Amino acid sequence: MEWLDRMTMVMDSICEASMEGLGVTELVNRTQLSKGTLHRMLTSMVKHNLVSQNAETKKYRLGPKSMVWGSKFLAGQDTFALLTEYCDLLAERTGLYTHLCRFDAGEVYCVYTRQPSEGRTAYFVHVGQRMPLHCTAAAKAILAYQPPSSVASLFAKEQVQRYTDFTKLDLQDLRAELDEVAQTRVAYCVEEIETGVSAISTPVFHKKGEAHFSIGLLEATQHLDSRRDSLVKELLEIGEKASERMAAAYLLTSTGVGDPGRL
Repeated sequence: MEWLDRMTMVMDSICEASMEGLGVTELVNRTQLSKGTLHRMLTSMVKHNLVSQNAETKKYRLGPKSMVWGSKFLAGQDTFALLTEYCDLLAERTGLYTHLCRFDAGEVYCVYTRQPSEGRTAYFVHVGQRMPLHCTAAAKAILAYQPPSSVASLFAKEQVQRYTDFTKLDLQDLRAELDEVAQTRVAYCVEEIETGVSAISTPVFHKKGEAHFSIGLLEATQHLDSRRDSLVKELLEIGEKASERMAAAYLLTSTGVGDPGRL
């Protein structure tokens, strides 16, 4: 299977390069294959439309067959299932209770949770749980990227309830908090809905600046605070990966490839 390893290495190198593609010399440096070997491989790969060569620059880029294969793969994926993988990954990396939430019809609901180990504290978040818009990190992470007029309408309908002494009730303060979330991509709930428990969430974008999902974690406040910087870093990295996957699936459905009902 050495030929397959070499082809995969070449395809990966071209895929990771800029849109301009790579020339033979650049591919030699990246793959450590000889020029003769690369020329033979690239000639065959061009013939089968796996890569294409720019007539002017002589650089190679991914070919149309790569797009067909990628489209077929993504079209067969359930977007929700894809996102649960990232929720699982976040739980595995942090060892904390994680949750995936979705914005639909003006409400934010928890659609998936992952508790990495048995015997841990059972938190308030569970599948089917409505996430109050004014005091949960999951909802704030999504609302920060909705049109201001829509947010104003949602808050006007929201029953702003005090759950703890830390629950924020001033809608002006909440709007200011959403502005900050829009800049940082990090939303917090610091004991606003359950005393002693805090949460951090980040949006999952399906296109630039638009999010209908959020992924987050929750833990006892003292434990979360002691690891906050590392947890935020991990959350943002996984959220970014989930957004890239989501955006790819959304692009396919919006261009007629795949099932839009799965988003």
